[in-house]
Amino acid sequence: MISAGEMTHLLARNLEVIEVQTEGLTHADSMLQLPFRGNCLNWVLGHIMLYRDVMLKLAGAEPLREPQHYRPYGYGSDAMQADDEAVPLETLLADLRRSQDRLAVALAALSEAQLKAEGCDYGDDLRECLLELVWHDGYHAGQTEYLRQVAGVNDQVMVI
Repeated sequence: MISAGEMTHLLARNLEVIEVQTEGLTHADSMLQLPFRGNCLNWVLGHIMLYRDVMLKLAGAEPLREPQHYRPYGYGSDAMQADDEAVPLETLLADLRRSQDRLAVALAALSEAQLKAEGCDYGDDLRECLLELVWHDGYHAGQTEYLRQVAGVNDQVMVI
C-alpha cells in the first residue's frame, strides 16, 4: 500500500522532471502546438496544476487558485491558441513549486483512517483518489519531454 509520504515523493519527482524539461524555455516556447492532435506545454502544465489543486482540496488543504484561474486547462478543453487564455509559464512553474510544498504538508497530515475514508470519482477511498491523481500527474509530466522538443532544442536532458 502506497503511503502519503510515497505519494509526496512521486509528486516531487514529477516536479523535478518538469523543471528539467522546462529549463531555458520561454513562455512563447510553451505555447507552441504539436502538428497533430494534442496540446502545448503550457496547457499540460496548467492541467497538472488544475489537478494538483484538486489533490489539495481532497487532502483538506486550501488550493492555490480559484477554479476559474485554470479553467482553460480542464479535461477536454480545446487546444490552447490564444496567449490571453494562457497563464504565463513562470507563473505555472511557481504554482507547481508552491503546490508541492502544500501537498507535502497536507498529505503528511492525513491519518490512515482519513486515507481509508470514502473516496471520490477517482477511487473507492481517499488513498485511491489521491493515487489516481498522482498517476495522472506523472502521465502528464512525462509528456513534457516531447513538448520540450517542439521548441527546437533537440536535446536530451533526462539522464537516469
